[in-house]
Amino acid sequence: MDLLERLKDSINTISELPLHCKLGYLSVSESLVLYPLPGSRVLDEDYAGNQTWQMNYELGIRTTDQEQANAVLWLASRHLDLLTDEELVSSNHSFEFQSLDINGQPSISQQDTQGFTIYQLSFSVIVNTSLDAA
Repeated sequence: MDLLERLKDSINTISELPLHCKLGYLSVSESLVLYPLPGSRVLDEDYAGNQTWQMNYELGIRTTDQEQANAVLWLASRHLDLLTDEELVSSNHSFEFQSLDINGQPSISQQDTQGFTIYQLSFSVIVNTSLDAA
């Protein structure tokens, strides 16, 4: 399923982002990263094997500029909250977007002794998958 990649690509269309969003883990330097969270699950399945999934993700930013981190995650939150099924489309037909729910406001997670602060935004995406998908 290419949902994570399509979400990353969508986030990278936000023109005001000072950092390019990547997949994986936050790095030791400034970074903006999208990664899956535990707890994703099947919500429904029909007799043909088609499933409705709730997929949990988090967008994290590590930076020395707390104002920038907060602003970036609010921009991303507004962008994600307005996504439609016409904007978030699988490139390999592995999912059909249904909805996205932001799980609270952007929040500070931690600050280290080097002055870096981590802010996070968690959200859930509901998608349909089909056994006929590539």
